[in-house]
Amino acid sequence: MISIRMALVAAGALTAGAWLARTEMGQHVRTAPPHETLHTVFSSLATFLEGRLPKSMAHPDYSERLADFRADEPLRRIAASIGMLVIETRIGEQGWTSRCSAGILAQQQIITNHHCIETRPNEKIQRITLWLDYVDAHHVIKLDVEQTPIEQDAALDYAILNLKQPAGAATHVLPKLVFRAALPGERLLLVHHSGGDVKAVTRFRCRIATESDTKPDKLAHSCSATSGSSGSLLLAERDHAIVGLHRSSTREPNPYVGYATPGMTLLAKSPVLQRLSRQSVR
Repeated sequence: MISIRMALVAAGALTAGAWLARTEMGQHVRTAPPHETLHTVFSSLATFLEGRLPKSMAHPDYSERLADFRADEPLRRIAASIGMLVIETRIGEQGWTSRCSAGILAQQQIITNHHCIETRPNEKIQRITLWLDYVDAHHVIKLDVEQTPIEQDAALDYAILNLKQPAGAATHVLPKLVFRAALPGERLLLVHHSGGDVKAVTRFRCRIATESDTKPDKLAHSCSATSGSSGSLLLAERDHAIVGLHRSSTREPNPYVGYATPGMTLLAKSPVLQRLSRQSVR
């Protein structure tokens, strides 16, 4: 009798676990950085015990972890120029840590979203760090970042910051810094740290939108991404040109839509990007 009861309990736990794994709660636990996994598990359990049911994930995650690629894959070299931006802030005695993605444009300059470094009233940034080569828990290079942007625009949602020490030009700087207009329907690459997890690339079902959901300051795409993906460069698959800077996404799955600031709009606005890319705006 006891064994039957234990079997039923075990079956119920497995069923509940399988359901939770398909929810946002399960996604948060899976994508938590290794040093925060235990904290994320307890936080998720507390949410569940409070009676707030976790939501089903709005859309499937089509990203591939860079750790699964061969070391000599050309994509690994391109992906090396994308890092995880860790922003530590504080209001009084309360501290927070948020994460975005960022691209290394030159040895000293990186680009990310403006909203990643935007602070609330009385909130102060304590430290910004760029994590490079975070493809697993054992390979991380951490570079300190200057807190004051050298260029920023809240409307276009971009910010360019300086690294306190230069990144390796041959290993981590974007191999080709070229901006161009996106072509409707063209295939894309989105290298990012989705949810603050290890580095991944989205290629499958990752395209520029063909519908008219595009404006001069907003580019629609179908690349699967989450909050930690903000600040990732949107690269064209055919020539690896920068066609946009990912900034947000919808939560509805039909269809999934992400939004980016168009690369040529950034170039037209930014003297820094014009200087680094040696491109003029016509």
